[in-house]
Amino acid sequence: MITEIIPTPKKTSYFQREYIYNGETVRTSLDILLGEEEYILEITFEDGITIIGGSERAVYYGECTLEQIIKQTNGRLPAMKIEDEPKFAYRGFMIDCSRHFFSVDELKAIIDTMSRLKFNKFHWHLSDDQGFRMEIRALPKLHTEGSVRKGSNFGSVRSKSKYSGYYTREQMKEIVKFCSEHYVDVVPELDIPGHCSAIVHAYPEISCRGRKVAVKTTQGIFKDILCAGNEKTYEYIYKILDEMCAIFPSDTFHIGGDEVPTENWTHCSECKNMMRENRLETYDELQAFMMNKVITYLERKGKKVICWNDAVKGDNLKKTVIVQRWLDRKNQTVEWANEGRKVLMSDFYHTYFDYPYEMTPLKKVYKFRPYLSNMDLRGRENVIGMECCLWTEHISSNSHLEYMLFPRACAVAENSWGYGRSNWRSFLKKVNNFKYVFRQNRIHFAPRRDWNPLPLRRLFGTLKFLYKIKPRVKEN
Repeated sequence: MITEIIPTPKKTSYFQREYIYNGETVRTSLDILLGEEEYILEITFEDGITIIGGSERAVYYGECTLEQIIKQTNGRLPAMKIEDEPKFAYRGFMIDCSRHFFSVDELKAIIDTMSRLKFNKFHWHLSDDQGFRMEIRALPKLHTEGSVRKGSNFGSVRSKSKYSGYYTREQMKEIVKFCSEHYVDVVPELDIPGHCSAIVHAYPEISCRGRKVAVKTTQGIFKDILCAGNEKTYEYIYKILDEMCAIFPSDTFHIGGDEVPTENWTHCSECKNMMRENRLETYDELQAFMMNKVITYLERKGKKVICWNDAVKGDNLKKTVIVQRWLDRKNQTVEWANEGRKVLMSDFYHTYFDYPYEMTPLKKVYKFRPYLSNMDLRGRENVIGMECCLWTEHISSNSHLEYMLFPRACAVAENSWGYGRSNWRSFLKKVNNFKYVFRQNRIHFAPRRDWNPLPLRRLFGTLKFLYKIKPRVKEN
């Protein structure tokens, strides 16, 4: 019997006979000669089941693979040997808990499911214009005031009721502990210097205008950003980072950097002074200068830093940063990778799961590979992996969140592990076999009829979604 494992293992060999599994203990061991995420799973009639891994994480991946085999064969296991390790080091998923807030229990259900697909990074988006979601004791207004907005007006998601919620330090530590138990690293994000309305609402003194602004109730890009020329801005940022680093032990940290409107900087004397003193010619360079200060601060704490590709517009961005590509019409991330710098792929058209299946069907996600056509060999070697992103302006319930994520995350798991055979029918079988995990975690996954809509349905579904998300309420 041929088993269908997701993600596809690197090498699978089958032998004669089978092994009847009766729930006995699986023998596991570590081998320092294997890679950090490399494991060998062997099933033989004579010796039973053994898993050897290069680390406890690798053994866990072997156990996840074994579980799939057992479920598919009802305990009559084929004699086989799997030699497996990922092609890509970074296999991530991002959940936006700023636009809409999701409970610790809901996040745990998703984390458990993703870990069994061998994802190893949970990118936690915790700050944005529509809410600041972390308890920060040094700057308490961030969570007492910055987490509260007057309503929610995201297209069809419309409410005049006050919306609030933030994670306490204990809750964030609980998520970190749960992730650690499932061999997932938490990559927290503090999105700066744009998407900071909630921060400016709490502490207007670190914006250019110094005026209190509302925590936003609509989607969009808003002009009140952090002041790049005010030293107090950096003082406050460092206080936030100090507390976040004490909670999140991962060696990787995300600092945003996307969609930064610089209009207020052009009228700010402090920003102009900062540019003059540091011989900066453009506001893109000012943004990169600002982010460089934060990157340096985090690197001194032993962190590797990720930012969105928008920050590359200033060609003075520190070369040590990992650039996360989401939408880059000028292909600056290609040049970044080809010159020997690290890139993380989160392509807007293939891995943004806040868009409906009519716009991003499962097969489209499955066909995407984390390389770009203009990347040379060196550039490809600098792609560290993939991440799927789930923004939540239009997603307010657990069931909707899960529906949008699953099973599309299965396709990202297949491609970011790296050994998918481009066999669409085989992949569909794998997804079908994996449904037992969805059911165990009470995941409301999309039904098969929605995975790949026909062309006419795709057209009408896209038009319906674009009309639905059109802002109904203007907000200054």
